Amino acid sequence: MKTDFRCIELRVVPQRFENWEHFLREAPEYSIGLEVMDDTPGHRGHYVHFDHHAGVVREVTMSAAMQAYLAVRQGHLMKNWLQHRCPVPVYVWNADQDVCLAAFILEYHEVLERLHNNPLLRWIVQFNNKIDVCGGLYPVDLDELVRNHFTWVFEPYRQQRMNGKTQEDAGLVKETIRKVCDRLEDLLLGRAGIAPITAQPEILYASPHGYVIADEKGDPNSRLVLASRGYTNLISLLCRRQNGRSTYSVIRGSPYDEDLFQVTKLIQAFQAAEDLPEARIWGGSNMAAGSDSELGSSLDWTQLRDIAEPIVEAAWLANRASADPDVFDPSRLRVLLVCPAGGEAGVRPSLEECGAEISVVSSRDEARQALHAGPPFQAIFSPLKLPDGEYRDLVEMARQLPDAVPVIVWLAQADGGWSDVLEEGAAAVLTPPYRQGDVEYIFQALRLHGSHQALCELMPGG
Repeated sequence: MKTDFRCIELRVVPQRFENWEHFLREAPEYSIGLEVMDDTPGHRGHYVHFDHHAGVVREVTMSAAMQAYLAVRQGHLMKNWLQHRCPVPVYVWNADQDVCLAAFILEYHEVLERLHNNPLLRWIVQFNNKIDVCGGLYPVDLDELVRNHFTWVFEPYRQQRMNGKTQEDAGLVKETIRKVCDRLEDLLLGRAGIAPITAQPEILYASPHGYVIADEKGDPNSRLVLASRGYTNLISLLCRRQNGRSTYSVIRGSPYDEDLFQVTKLIQAFQAAEDLPEARIWGGSNMAAGSDSELGSSLDWTQLRDIAEPIVEAAWLANRASADPDVFDPSRLRVLLVCPAGGEAGVRPSLEECGAEISVVSSRDEARQALHAGPPFQAIFSPLKLPDGEYRDLVEMARQLPDAVPVIVWLAQADGGWSDVLEEGAAAVLTPPYRQGDVEYIFQALRLHGSHQALCELMPGG
C-alpha cells in the first residue's frame, strides 16, 4: 500500500470549519475542502468546497465525489491548480465513502482522463451519487452492489466506521482514504475483489406513522439492506461509544415526504433535549442529518422515539386532514372532563396529547353550570359515579342541550359491564390504559357513524 499522495496533500482537521470565512482564513490559496465545512458548497476564488449537506436542497445537489468528478473532467481543476501549488491541500474531517472517492478523483485526475470510460468506475461514481443524495436509502439490488465491486472498494471505510472515530484519529482517516484509493486503482487495473454484504440491522421501533428506528450495528452497509427492504424514513443508531454517548443519523429517503417526516424539525427537537444545549450536536440538510460523529449524542434511542413520535404523528394527522377534509382533528374539540377533585389524572394526559381544550369540573352540579356557560362543548368525559350523582345524569343533561353532546364514560378498571353503560346512553366507553390513540379512535368513530351532529359539525363540510 502506498503511504502518501503525489498531487494532493491530505490535511485532517480536528473540527469542521464553521463557515467560508473560517476556511478562507485558515487554508492557503488553491485549497480544496471535502465535506469539511458547516456551510454551502461551491468555490470562492481559488478555494473549493465539495459538499452536499449544509445549505443545500439535497435532492438536486450532487455528491462531493460527483462535484469533484465534473470539476476534474469538465473544469480541469487539478491540471490548472497544480501549476500554482503542488501538491494541492485537500482538507478532510472524516473518511466516508464519498470523501474517499472524491480524494481518488483529485489524486488520480490524469488516470481519470485516460480511463473515464471504464464502466465499473463510472458505475461506482454514479451509484455513489445516488446513494449519497438519498442519505444511503436508495433502493438497491444488493447482489449488483457486490457483483460490481462497490462493497469491496469501500470495505476499508466499513471497517473504520465499525471501529468509530475520535478527534485524535487523523492517521486513521488518512489510512482509510489511502486504502480505498488503492482499491479503486486495483479496480481500474482489473484486480478488484468481492465483499459480500453481511450487515444485519435491527429494527428497534417501527412507527405506525411511516418511519423506523434501526440499529446499524456499526455497519454502513446496514442502510443499503434497509433500503432494499423498502424503508424510506429512518432514525439510525450508527454506534454506541465507550463513554455512553451515541451517534445517530436521521434520513428521509424521499424528497417528497417532507410533510410527513420533517428532518429539520426533528433534529431541532433532539438538539433541545441534549445535555449540552450550547454545543451544536445535531445538524445537516432537510433530507439527511445527524448527531456529531465525534461528540455524539447523550440521548438514548428510546428518548429519540419519545421525542420524534408526537412530531411525526402530528405531521401525519395534518397531512391526512389536508388530503381528506373529513379526517378528524382532535385539536378543535372543547372537552368537559367531569370527575372528583384529583381523580382526572388517569384520563387527562391522553386528552391533552390529542390537543383538545379541556375544562375540568368535579361534580354533576358544576357540570350543569359549565354546560350552560360559555362556548359549547363537543364531548363530556365522566366516570361511572360522581359525588352528587352518576354518568346517567350527565347523559340526560347532554340530551337537553340545543346540540346533543356525547358522553364518554371512562372506567377505573376494565371489568366488564360495558354494554349496560352503552344501553344507558353513553356514546362510548374508555378503559385503561387510557391511550391517545384510543381517545382519537372514539372521536373518529362517533363522527363517522353520525352519533352526534355537534361533533360532526366540527369538521369541514360536516
